[in-house]
Amino acid sequence: MNILRFLKCLLPAMLLCACGSDDRFTVEGTVEGGRSMNLRYVFYDGDAFMQGITAVRDGKFHFEGTAPQPVLIELFDNDYRLLGRLYAAKGDEISCHLYPSEPYRLQADGRRDLSRWSRWLRDNADGIAQGRTDSLVADYVGRNPGDVVATLLVATLIDTSTAEGLHMADSLLAAIAPEARPLNITQSLVAMIEANIHAPEARVRDFAARVDGKGTDTLRPADAPLWLIAVSTEEPHRADSVVPVLRDMHSRYADRRLRVLDLSLDMDTTSWHRVIRYDSAAWTQAWLPGGTAAAGIDSLAVPVLPYFIVADSCGTQLLRTPSAAAARAFISSRLK
Repeated sequence: MNILRFLKCLLPAMLLCACGSDDRFTVEGTVEGGRSMNLRYVFYDGDAFMQGITAVRDGKFHFEGTAPQPVLIELFDNDYRLLGRLYAAKGDEISCHLYPSEPYRLQADGRRDLSRWSRWLRDNADGIAQGRTDSLVADYVGRNPGDVVATLLVATLIDTSTAEGLHMADSLLAAIAPEARPLNITQSLVAMIEANIHAPEARVRDFAARVDGKGTDTLRPADAPLWLIAVSTEEPHRADSVVPVLRDMHSRYADRRLRVLDLSLDMDTTSWHRVIRYDSAAWTQAWLPGGTAAAGIDSLAVPVLPYFIVADSCGTQLLRTPSAAAARAFISSRLK
């Protein structure tokens, strides 16, 4: 789970201003390779999401923040690629070293919990890369239910974009002692679990959307035996991760009554048209205002973008996945 997911659903936060506060913490860091770049930092202080940008010059950076209680800080490059995570509280003087292409190799000191957490990530980086994340986190929680690091691991490593991940995160959080579950770390995760855990049972219902070339139109599950719905927004990898699978599925199976819907949640129609104008799409492209809470898809509780839903003519969800490959494989097996 990652805090960035929630920023798209909330009002933009105020720029961080930490001067003159007794709740101040400081972060001094270096970046492997001595590069110069912009570094973004994001955290939830218990009342609001806070974000800021600091310059990395010749591999060195510094920023300050304020928080009345310990906070989970996520560090990104200018394109929001994760660089690492920190855990800090008022009075802490954190030092860290980042490896841009390997965020789990981060080295950090200045708070005991943080040092223990970063050491565990380095020690288990290979296991995470091998896909053993869930079992590794479950093992740590089972052996350390009173450790806040257990909460940090669940909040940042369990993939809640799947039904299995939601149930696992729910179970693991329940196994951690209340005093080791800081509210400002867990409340966004808990809110997501509560909103999403029953989403697979919801039906895709008729909804109105702005359809390219048609204006406002009503999309009805009953109009096709099978639907592939790709929910996305303007992002750098859309052309590589979303469009190819839509083009492939439409060209292979449209004559077998698969309806492909490319549903955009861009900020406005201008952005939407800029994104799709080079697609040469023969499939249906539509736009909804309001993000993942938009009327028509709000009950589906889309957890991350892009996201793929396969549904039948009754609106029953047959597959929910963030993986284009999984959506392609499911449809191919069903229509072979």
